[in-house]
Amino acid sequence: MARKQFTTTIDEEVQEKFKEKCSQNGEKMNDVLEAFMKSYINGDFVIEKEVKFSIKKVKK
Repeated sequence: MARKQFTTTIDEEVQEKFKEKCSQNGEKMNDVLEAFMKSYINGDFVIEKEVKFSIKKVKK
């Protein structure tokens, strides 16, 4: 299978922690990301998004 370059943006702290964890486990980040992608495609997990709104009283 041909390899395709993949570029995206991500939260800096998440990227740093992910890179560190992959390094600790002796894994390449791209291999872990590809495994996540394949699992997502296969329906092994779903993403649930939660939106939260809050209202705060303003002092006048």
